[in-house]
Amino acid sequence: MSTLVDIETEVIGIVKDDSGKLVNPADYDQAVNTALMRYSRHKPLKVTDDISGDGTNQILLPVGWSPEFSSVLSIEYPIGDFPPTLLDEEDYYVIDRAGTATLDFELAATDSVRVTYTMLRTADDIPDIDLHAFCFLAASICLELLANSFTQDGDSTINADVVDHKSKGADFASRSKKLMALYKDHMGIKDNDTSPAASAVADLDIKYPGGSERLTHPRWARKRR
Repeated sequence: MSTLVDIETEVIGIVKDDSGKLVNPADYDQAVNTALMRYSRHKPLKVTDDISGDGTNQILLPVGWSPEFSSVLSIEYPIGDFPPTLLDEEDYYVIDRAGTATLDFELAATDSVRVTYTMLRTADDIPDIDLHAFCFLAASICLELLANSFTQDGDSTINADVVDHKSKGADFASRSKKLMALYKDHMGIKDNDTSPAASAVADLDIKYPGGSERLTHPRWARKRR
């Protein structure tokens, strides 16, 4: 798996900044953090945790829950069925973005639900198969910052120097665009598409033909637990 040092080293090698504006690895932190946000939207980290009840119909979502990013993908209850029994979306809702959810039934202190949710990725969470593409994304952001820096730097009174700045800005912008295209191609993202790839969560709370409930763990019984 990747580390922040590994990523910074590869990104520095890709950018090859000869302008001296990005001097040390810390200068790349902003670009890497921005890349982690974008990559997380395209491929969020999916985590599953068991949460114990407290005798009420409210549960505290796991510590890894990110208020401005995370979303609940599924809640399994009761735990251990095969196939898993997942609550319908109308059986719960997140009432507090800081991490509180309400169930439509009370959960005893001796019982638990299994929550699958999304999290922001860190540098340690990037799978090897995506590592190089992620570095292309981070390097693209670095080059975009450099391009903007040179494009906006037009204060010099020496015309040749101004032309040189514009030329460097255009070169950085061109390289940034090519690297972004490589990242999108790897991730299967269309050139004009900025939204995450579609995903689906199957509802395994299957009813028998004709709409009848299961013999064990019918919906009405789960809601009374």
